Amino acid sequence: MNDGFVAGRALVTAIEQANVNAFPSDRLHLDGAWLVRLSPGNPARRVNSLNIHNPADGAGVPARLAAARAHFARNGVPFHLRVTPLTPMQVIDHADIRNWSREGETDVWTLSLAEGPVEDASQGIRVSDVPLDQWLEAFAASGGTRAEAVTPQALASLGAALSRVVGPRLCLVARDGAGQVLGVAIAIVDGPLAGIYDVAVAPVARRRGLGRLLVRACLARAWELGARTAWLQVTAENAPARALYAGLGFTPLYTYHYRRPPEERGPA
Repeated sequence: MNDGFVAGRALVTAIEQANVNAFPSDRLHLDGAWLVRLSPGNPARRVNSLNIHNPADGAGVPARLAAARAHFARNGVPFHLRVTPLTPMQVIDHADIRNWSREGETDVWTLSLAEGPVEDASQGIRVSDVPLDQWLEAFAASGGTRAEAVTPQALASLGAALSRVVGPRLCLVARDGAGQVLGVAIAIVDGPLAGIYDVAVAPVARRRGLGRLLVRACLARAWELGARTAWLQVTAENAPARALYAGLGFTPLYTYHYRRPPEERGPA
């Protein structure tokens, strides 16, 4: 095992743990390196999934998966297994043999902040770090990242999760001169890491560089709080976001996806 591989796995582990810290689930259950995350009422799979943070912790897979699935059923949450480079091969083999579906292919991209980034010129747009309740209102006003993310129940669950974040939280809102919400973004600083989430631009403001403006603001302010590596998640089919992040210098580090048993998928 070479030093580069070890360093890469260490960064993957740090990011996966930072992801847990950035969006705390309502309920947790630990079994060795196996972490059940449950947030009933929140549609996000990142807070409703089984995460495994050690590829060597692959003993007793059938019984441990059955126990994990029982936790999901007991809490009324559909079961999802989050598969990352840290997932033991025994678990992946178990899912493959039983024809578990593969969903939500997502890349994790990183950017080394070798020096303090500079925010883009605002062109009359003001980017502010606001209290969480104001950010949630702006997130809803922008339309969010998808329609199901801005339902009253989803917003309440998102707000509850973000309110429990222990580390520094940057809740950025971009407004025009009249005060209209143009876009939002969240950055969570976890030691030397800064995770960037929920970059959303209102439909009326798209194709004007607002996404770049918000991400650059996140990078600059996270640097001031001690972050030296930024990371974010982008789905395989989101071509505009991938182009934006590539243009900012982000590069892919690893891919994750979710697996679901056939009996959990419901009717076609």
